[in-house]
Amino acid sequence: MSSKRTSQTVEDYLQLIYTMHREGDPVIAARLKERIGVSAPTAWATLRRMNRDGLVDLDRGRQVQLTDAGREKAESIIRRHMLAERLLTDILALEWADSHEEAHLMEHAISPLVEQALLKVLNRPTTCPHGNPIPGMQSGPLPETKPLRQAEEGERLVINNISEHAEEDYELMRYLQRSGLVPGATLKIEEVALSNATITVSLDGERTVAVGLAAAAVIQVRPAA
Repeated sequence: MSSKRTSQTVEDYLQLIYTMHREGDPVIAARLKERIGVSAPTAWATLRRMNRDGLVDLDRGRQVQLTDAGREKAESIIRRHMLAERLLTDILALEWADSHEEAHLMEHAISPLVEQALLKVLNRPTTCPHGNPIPGMQSGPLPETKPLRQAEEGERLVINNISEHAEEDYELMRYLQRSGLVPGATLKIEEVALSNATITVSLDGERTVAVGLAAAAVIQVRPAA
């Protein structure tokens, strides 16, 4: 594959398509235009250009699939983005909720040389600050998770990660950070109240937090040891 860098716009599309596939969301042009915030003709023009350049395949049902070349480029940009997040939080002590947007401003400027330097300085992290796996850095199978929304009363769980698409919602990320709903936190499900759309959890055996079902849907959890 050519080492020529793609445009920032194409990198943004690649990143979103990869993330949607990884989270099991159907990738169609209509969904992409909504998430990126452009018109349908603009989205289709970009996708057709990406198809011409061998980065995506477009089927008649308007499903979008990454080619091998597209996946490689997508993993590269996501890895740079996540390493930038790690730099901002681990080294520069930026707020956890702020790191996604700031990293988005940096990711396109990170060269392969700087990427290798970041890997060394950061001690080769395997996840971003929000718990999502960094492409190419994982060894072994990923833990099985489920959304907190599917938890049952009495379960003890650990927050594994925050769904990647939720990182675009700054107010939600601030809420999760303030509430202590971050990767590594141990939860006990105290009450599932579907009638008022909340799940009440105790955090690390101490304070309790009522989590709305919309927020609970983006918090991925695994069984506590």
